[in-house]
Amino acid sequence: MQRRTIRNDLAGPPLPRRAGRYVRRACVAVIAAVAAVATLILGGTTPAAAAGFQVFTNERGAHRPGLEQYGGTRATVVYDVFKFTCDAAGCYSNGGALPSQATYEAQVKTYMGSGQFGGAATAPVVLDFEDIELTRMATGAPATNAYNWWRQVLQWTRNAAPQAPICHYGYEGWSNQNHDLVKRLHDDNLLNCFAPRMYWDSGETQTSWSSELDTAISRDRAMAPTHPIYPYTHPKQINGGYVAGGTWSYMLNQLKAKTEGVVVWEPSADDSSACAWVGQHSYETGILTGTSSSGPLKAVPSAPSGSCVVPRGTTTTIPVTIQNTSSATTAATTMQSFTGEQTQGVTGTWQYWNVPSLAPGATWETALQLTVPSTQTFSTTLTHLRTGISDTRYTVIVQ
Repeated sequence: MQRRTIRNDLAGPPLPRRAGRYVRRACVAVIAAVAAVATLILGGTTPAAAAGFQVFTNERGAHRPGLEQYGGTRATVVYDVFKFTCDAAGCYSNGGALPSQATYEAQVKTYMGSGQFGGAATAPVVLDFEDIELTRMATGAPATNAYNWWRQVLQWTRNAAPQAPICHYGYEGWSNQNHDLVKRLHDDNLLNCFAPRMYWDSGETQTSWSSELDTAISRDRAMAPTHPIYPYTHPKQINGGYVAGGTWSYMLNQLKAKTEGVVVWEPSADDSSACAWVGQHSYETGILTGTSSSGPLKAVPSAPSGSCVVPRGTTTTIPVTIQNTSSATTAATTMQSFTGEQTQGVTGTWQYWNVPSLAPGATWETALQLTVPSTQTFSTTLTHLRTGISDTRYTVIVQ
């Protein structure tokens, strides 16, 4: 498996490439045929209603993007600090004795806590124990031992997170290996959600990505039709930079049409190259949450310093054009200030406040004085540029 190295405070794994990409694609035709039969038996794949689609985010550490600003819910991933392995003789932690129930449950609660992911009690808890993932285990005794250990840790996870859906990460929907064992865990409701890997590879196409998504969904629906599917994704492509805004839009809309939600795994917004995905995420989640830009007047900010990046601990002047995008003349109105935007202390005032009546297509110029305090921690900030008759979402990256 090819991987991307990232920061990890508690031995979290590097971002994995979707394993066996080229081998998997050789199997897709056969699996798609099997999945099609399963889909017919089940009466078809049931797409999630857009209103029920949930955006979860695995975030931790300083200067995280703060996707909860955009309606996301913080969720938890439990990394394999125990380094579980299994073979024909049994299962091990770090090559030795397995942890006690108390030790294991304490570790799950640590990852759920505010010092790590701060996941909501009802948000998914995803177990990232890839070295004992059943679809990768050799059949026979190694798989049986891993299955029995999975049953134990899933019961302990339920004790630590009684309200959360529990998924396992790394499950290969395209592989038939030990699927009977995975299905038993779902049949007994020890696992009650799916978390397939749906990252965007460098050189990926919409066709190839969607084909792999459809294959994973068909297999998951056949295995446990009532269990939600929350694919894992990331704003950076594998072996590349941040995805384009159009790519992020395509991914989210495909997931919204076909699954119950998405988990954005340890996202970042490190520099101006992230402006496209951050802006697109704001747009897409505005639709999801019913808080899209609205009204006849559209605020069009000029990019400060040529990008969407503003400095922390200072005030940035941002020229803004107000345009009447409607077919009727608008009444005179007033720009609105904002204070403590998204509880991060970001404030905004205006150079000129009184917006005149504007004919269709007409514009008016002002400037936003955007103040980001030094105590602000998110690497992105969502603001709303409001007049008395309109609201425009505006997102910046903070450094």
